[in-house]
Amino acid sequence: MRKSIKALLGFGLMWNRKEFLEQAFQTINHHFGKIIEKTDHFSLEYSKYYEKEMGKDLRKIFIITDRVIDKSEIGDIKKLSMKIEDDMRIEGKRTVNIDPFYIDMDQVVVATSKYRGNRVYIGEGIFVELELWYHHGSFQPFLWTYIDYKEHIHFFNKVRNIYKKVYN
Repeated sequence: MRKSIKALLGFGLMWNRKEFLEQAFQTINHHFGKIIEKTDHFSLEYSKYYEKEMGKDLRKIFIITDRVIDKSEIGDIKKLSMKIEDDMRIEGKRTVNIDPFYIDMDQVVVATSKYRGNRVYIGEGIFVELELWYHHGSFQPFLWTYIDYKEHIHFFNKVRNIYKKVYN
């Protein structure tokens, strides 16, 4: 039996001013579907990577939309999310970071424009990274899994159950 190539679309959003988050929510709702699940906001105390461009006191949230995608769409979704980031820039600096991912019964896969040795190039400057995989009753991290994904495995397990009940 062939495994599904469909998955539920989600995003990791990072910002430092609430109005930027609200604008990103509206844009995501318009382009990608209704937000059906989200984490609480959390801080990024363990990473300074984005501070120079986006400022200090960055916050992050994971959201899930009601949109079921073909996994092959993730590259185009990443390109559109990068355009949205560009459209929201102020004085050349990003006000929000939008990282799309998909989740299905077996995996959480993130799209990025940054290369690392464990990432797979899918074309047009976009890479994907398997962030979590489902094994022994829960999503599991890898050595390279970002801390925020590790800390929110309970959320991804909850979303997997939503996907299983509604979309699978």
